Amino acid sequence: MRVEAQNYFELVVEPAYQDFEAQPWRFHLAVLALVATHHMVDYWFAEQYQGTSSRNEMADALNSVRSRLVSEYPDLEVLADAADATKHGRLGSIRKRSRHIDRADQLQAAKSLFHAPFGQGVFAEAMDLYFYHGDGSKVAVRQLLRGVLEFWRTKLHGPHASGTA
Repeated sequence: MRVEAQNYFELVVEPAYQDFEAQPWRFHLAVLALVATHHMVDYWFAEQYQGTSSRNEMADALNSVRSRLVSEYPDLEVLADAADATKHGRLGSIRKRSRHIDRADQLQAAKSLFHAPFGQGVFAEAMDLYFYHGDGSKVAVRQLLRGVLEFWRTKLHGPHASGTA
């Protein structure tokens, strides 16, 4: 059992997500939930790491664990980009892959019901935040977080675990 990862999930990740879910239009709550959730990989890794305390060795081992987790749930990569972009403002390119999100200003609120043409507004969309791509596509922050939290619940508690999301 991964006690450290489970404690972090229950004490930090889920409350951060619940705060955001209660007020999904609040940018700072979205950023906190994204960053806290992104760091689950670190806690998952830390409990099983048996190597030295060398920064390079740890980084290589963490990257290996991160790659395995992304192969299980590809949206972890989207979450990593979203969390890092909102935390750092702008991200440089990386050799291994193209980024899904690379700037904090890609996080925007959806236009509200009052900006939608008559008969086309959906209330849930009126109160959501999205990462917009240059090609016009978008990633809903709530949907991304819900999926990633469910992935972690399953990893921590098994396939029949269900949270309050």
